[in-house]
Amino acid sequence: MATIRETLEEISRLDGVQVSVLVSDDGLVIESVGRDGSNAEPLAAVASGSLRASEMIGTELAKGSTREMVIIFEDGAVFIVLVEGKPAILVVVSNRGANLGKIRIGIKKGVFQLARII
Repeated sequence: MATIRETLEEISRLDGVQVSVLVSDDGLVIESVGRDGSNAEPLAAVASGSLRASEMIGTELAKGSTREMVIIFEDGAVFIVLVEGKPAILVVVSNRGANLGKIRIGIKKGVFQLARII
C-alpha cells in the first residue's frame, strides 16, 4: 500500500500540478509535496478556512456538506477536496493552462488512496 507521501508525489507528477498538500481539518499540514517550493502552511490554513466558508453556504442553501471546491484564477487553479470519512483535506494547486479534467481524475484516485491510508 502506498504511503501518504507517495500518493501526494503521484498527484504532483500530474502535468501542470505545482503542489499537493494533505491538511488536517483544522488547517495543519500533514504532508506536502511540491515543485515550486511553495510554503504549504499558509495554503493549508486558507484552504481549511475556505472549506469552512463553503460549508456555511451549503447549510444556508440546504445543499449539504461541501465535498470539493475548485477555484480558478488567472494563473492557475486550486482544488480543495475532502478525504471522505477522514479529518483531512487534499489541496492541489495547478499552473495556468493545465488540463483541469485530468488533474481532477488524478485527485479522485489520490483521495481514494488517502482514505484507505489514513
